[in-house]
Amino acid sequence: MSTQPGQPSKKPFFRRRGTPLMITGLILVIVFGLFMMADREPGQGLMTPMWIGVLLGLGMAGYGLYRALKGPGMLDNPRGGTGNEPM
Repeated sequence: MSTQPGQPSKKPFFRRRGTPLMITGLILVIVFGLFMMADREPGQGLMTPMWIGVLLGLGMAGYGLYRALKGPGMLDNPRGGTGNEPM
């Protein structure tokens, strides 16, 4: 397992950092999308503030996918926190 910053992780995909963020983002997209479709009346367009939730979910899913594929970042410390904390 690689713990060096910037190196791809060798963990299984669903055990990597960012996967819970990606899954939560996809759940938000699905839930807000279903609310938009269920609340829609005939003749009404898709002009609704529910798009904010969909866009937030897409952003979370995109960042989670990036973190899952890229691996540990420069600020990730294996023991938690960041590497610049006083000892």
